[in-house]
Amino acid sequence: MKRILIVEDTVELAEALRDSLEREGYEVALATRAAHALAMAASHPPDLVVLDLGLPDRDGYHVLEQLRGRGVESPVLILSARREEADKLQGFRLGADDYVTKPFGALELLARIAAHLRRADAAARHAAGAPARQAIVLGDDDLRERYGLTARQIDVARLIGEGLTNTEIASRLGVSFFTVRAHTEQVLAKLGVASRAAVGAMLFGP
Repeated sequence: MKRILIVEDTVELAEALRDSLEREGYEVALATRAAHALAMAASHPPDLVVLDLGLPDRDGYHVLEQLRGRGVESPVLILSARREEADKLQGFRLGADDYVTKPFGALELLARIAAHLRRADAAARHAAGAPARQAIVLGDDDLRERYGLTARQIDVARLIGEGLTNTEIASRLGVSFFTVRAHTEQVLAKLGVASRAAVGAMLFGP
C-alpha cells in the first residue's frame, strides 16, 4: 500500500484529503507543522508528499529543501494558494514534481497523485533492471473459475493491479466511482487479500 504524507495546517482540508486518498486505497499520514513533517518523513518514508507552503513554524519550501537534502526522492506535490509564477518556479528549483493551486479539483488532484506514483514505480523498476511491464500470473480463466470474479470484476482487478485509482478506473470503464468502489471491495473479498498492492502481486507477481 502506497504511503502518502500530507503536510497541511488547515485541519479540515487535511482531513478531507486524507479521506479521499484512503478511499482510493492509500495509507495516509498527516502533519500540520514543518518539524512534524520532517520527523514523520524520517521515521516512515512516504511514497509521495502533498505539501502546503504556508505552515505555522517554517515555510513549506524549507520542508522541501530539507527533504531533498536528506536524500528523499519521493515525488513532492505542492498544494498552495500562492499563484505567482515566482512561487511555482521556486518550488520546482527546490525539487518539487508538481504544483497545484488552491482551490483545486479533487479528481484532478487524485489523478496527478496516481500519475506521479506510477512514474516513480516505473523509474524504480528501470533502475533495478526490471521489465517495464510485468508478466501476467493469473489469467482471466483463473480469476473467473478459481475465484468467481465476473467479467467486470476482472476488468477492475486488472486495472487495480496496474496501479490505477478508483477514480481512474471509473473514467477508463465509463462507470461511476461508487460502482468501482463496490467492485473493488468484491474483488478484494473474492481474492482474499486486504490491499490493492496484494491484488497486483497476485495478478502480475511480486
